[in-house]
Order: sequence, then C-alpha cells, then structure tokens
Amino acid sequence: MKMRHYVWASVMLLSACATPSERFADAADTLGFEELTVRTDRFAHRIYSHINAVKNTDRKTLHVYLDGDGTPWQQRWIAGDPTSRSPIILKLMVQDSEPSILLGRPCYHGFSGTEPCHNKFWTSHRYSKPVVESMAAALQQWLETTDFNEIVLVGYSGGGTLAMLIAPYIDKIKAIVTVAANLDIKAWSEFHGYLPLSDSLNPAVGPELPPMIRQFHLAGGKDDNVPPFIIEAFAKTHSRAQAIIYRDFDHQCCWAEAWPSILGKIQAGNVAFNAGDSR
Repeated sequence: MKMRHYVWASVMLLSACATPSERFADAADTLGFEELTVRTDRFAHRIYSHINAVKNTDRKTLHVYLDGDGTPWQQRWIAGDPTSRSPIILKLMVQDSEPSILLGRPCYHGFSGTEPCHNKFWTSHRYSKPVVESMAAALQQWLETTDFNEIVLVGYSGGGTLAMLIAPYIDKIKAIVTVAANLDIKAWSEFHGYLPLSDSLNPAVGPELPPMIRQFHLAGGKDDNVPPFIIEAFAKTHSRAQAIIYRDFDHQCCWAEAWPSILGKIQAGNVAFNAGDSR
C-alpha cells in the first residue's frame, strides 16, 4: 500500500502545463495501465487496461470501469476538455486484482476537438443515446478479442449512470457496482437547481434490468453532489438493486481507501452487505 501511495504522489508532480487528457494518460501509464483506442461508427474511445490482470488468462470475469463526468464546466464556461482532473477511477482500478479495463467516454481523453465531438456530449447530452450506444459498441468490439465469461460494470459518479444505461446492450453482465452515482438525473437536476439534461437518458425511468444482474449502489452519507436519498429512492423501485450507505463518506472521500474491502465483499458474492459495513 505504501508503494501505491508513492506512485500516486509521483503522478501528482506531472507538469501543470499538460492538458487534463495528457495528465490522465500520464497517470494511467505511471500506474502501469496500457492504452489503446477503439473507434465505433460514431466516436473514438480510449481504453486503459490493467496489464497484468487482463493478461491473466486464468480469470474469466472482467471488471469494466466507467469514469465520472470529469469537469464539464469551469465556473460559468463549458470546459474545452472534460477529462477528469482528479481521476479517482484510476485509484480504484489499480487496487483491483481482477482483469479490468477503463472504458473511456466519447470526446474525453484527447478527443474533445475531433469530429463529431461537440461540447453537448459532456454537458446536456452526456448520457444521451449516441453516447450510450457508442460506449456499448466500443466495449463489445474490445470483448470480441477475449473469452471472458462474466462482466461486472463499475461506475463512479456519472460513470455509474452510464453503467446502468449500457448494461442492456452487453451480454454476460453479472453485476453492476455504482459509486456515488447519479441514478436519477431529473431528481439530481432539481436538487441542484440545474436546467434539465436535455436528450440525456435517465436510469430511474429506464427498463428494468434482468433479475440475474446484481446491483450494488454505494452512496456517501455526506455527499452533497449526489445525495444518498437519490440512490436510496432508486434502489427502492428497482429489483435486485441494493443501496449501501457509507455514512462518513462524501462524493470523493473515502472510496479509494475502502475499495479493497468493498471489492472483497463483491467478489465473495456477498449480496447483502452487513449493516455494520455502512459507516
């Protein structure tokens, strides 16, 4: 664990002159992730793989990580590059001993200035059908070269929103794990007083997923970005969806520190987390 902290501290010394996409890529490289690009008929997607884990052919379950919304806005202005400035998702994935990849979102990771990208795809249309379908197609394309039997989708913040929306398109989904995820975009927009996310899909009113897909929806009790009531309300109206509240966590703290324990329970097939685990 000390070595991981040292590596991450080294990542933070990267040049401040680099773009968010460049800093993210440098951080992923420093942590030992391999980068490749997958292109669908609409968008290009960056995929980062956990090299040692993915090449372990004895493992047949793949964990697919989906990052949050990053920085769509900078104060009152739309960001030119929405890629995460503080990539918690990398801190989670580096601690995962299972085969794992990070599936990049359209127009993130250096593609914001390419066709057909437009800033609507990281603002109002961030969860739109073109985004969801392209991400699902990119994942399917990557999976064609592998023989994984089961898929677990792991989404942080807005990545959890996308995990719920992508799941119907992907075979072999075993479970979905969301962390501080916006599972009801209407309730979230109203809570913050934001304009509605026009043309974005809402998991809260989407089709019910097959009952064999387990859903673990983790929320921080002190999260003022995605308050826990949004996640609890979602779980109450969806079968096999379990809300798990970590009372002392917020939107960023302390998911990375708790991740090994959380992964252990999920990998052990512990569907019902003990009440004492929600803290």
